[in-house]
Amino acid sequence: MRTSGVLLFIAYLGFISLGLPDAAHGINWPFVRTEFSVPIGWLGLVIAGGGVGYLVSSFSVGYLLSRFGVGWLLVVSSLLVSFGLFGFYFSSTFIIFVLFAIVIGMGSGAIDAGLNAYAAEHFSAKHMNWLHAAFGVGATAGPIIVTTVLVSFSQNWRLGYATLAVILFVMAMVFLFSRHLWESDKHAPKKSEEGLDEVVVVSQRQALKHPIIRFQIVFFFLYSGVEVGVGQWAFTVMTESRGISLASAGTWVAIYWGALAFGRAVFGFLVERFPVDQLLRLCLAGVVLGALSFAINISPYTSYLGLIIMGFSAAPIFPCMISQTAIRVGKRYSAHAIGFQMSAAVIGAMTLPFFSGLIGGHYGLTALSMTFLLYALLLFGLFQRILKRED
Repeated sequence: MRTSGVLLFIAYLGFISLGLPDAAHGINWPFVRTEFSVPIGWLGLVIAGGGVGYLVSSFSVGYLLSRFGVGWLLVVSSLLVSFGLFGFYFSSTFIIFVLFAIVIGMGSGAIDAGLNAYAAEHFSAKHMNWLHAAFGVGATAGPIIVTTVLVSFSQNWRLGYATLAVILFVMAMVFLFSRHLWESDKHAPKKSEEGLDEVVVVSQRQALKHPIIRFQIVFFFLYSGVEVGVGQWAFTVMTESRGISLASAGTWVAIYWGALAFGRAVFGFLVERFPVDQLLRLCLAGVVLGALSFAINISPYTSYLGLIIMGFSAAPIFPCMISQTAIRVGKRYSAHAIGFQMSAAVIGAMTLPFFSGLIGGHYGLTALSMTFLLYALLLFGLFQRILKRED
């Protein structure tokens, strides 16, 4: 039990550190693009580079875990993120900067999928919710650290990345010295007392043939499209289509993200008191209700209410679906499945908000807001299908 407590503490630190670099670009970008003399829109290339690296590593996490074990995976991945952040510090051209973004994405994808795979197998749904809330703590702390460095050191954006690099290097050392604890907790495949049937290695191809895994890949694709899409487009919809002031719109978008983080803390207590699938069904219905309230545009208050309901209802969906993966598909498939799900979530976050934007550009912002309702309805229906296939 002591080992589990130590690993749980390290896992929380890992999720916090994983969130640290996420929002750094938003703070540093004005200074980065000025130094490299590139258009403002080229931030998309940096984000895309990180996304490509993330997809490569998260998709392969099942293979990497079976080959190297979770301990060494976390060590090497943290070092990659630290190396990439130091690379930002030393970048002499924008191309080099983007290449280091790919390196960071590869490290982040492996840490994210590796920690989620381990936590899904060894920690409760309560801690899965709180671990994802810890990621939000890191995502909040990252901009604070970078902003403090900018203000204190004459807008030196390179030093901000270097500061985060040092933190990630320290985290890599924590993973290094605790690696034997991760492996001792039976994460790596090994012989069971009963026989060898529990340690059969499943390939990625075999895992992709599993029907529930396929459904859950689509589920995570849609879910991240809703969560990220609402966060990206709500401000534009409210200010340009509904006459809501900039200050109010910005405040309510922040409340949406706050409801998501707060909800994960709250549901961390509730998941041990109610059946997880029943809780997920209610929350998915809540996302549909919130999307409907945001889409109908009767008054500004229906928009505000919709954002609160969506944020709070969406809170436990991602961590609880991760934690239930091993139960739904079996331990042999779970590492591959979680890697696929993390990859699908990244693809959904990159493509569905873009698709919604195309709809909005052709048919107006009201149609754009309706896409979130469509995604939410598909999510609810898909979840019902997953439960039926499981039965």
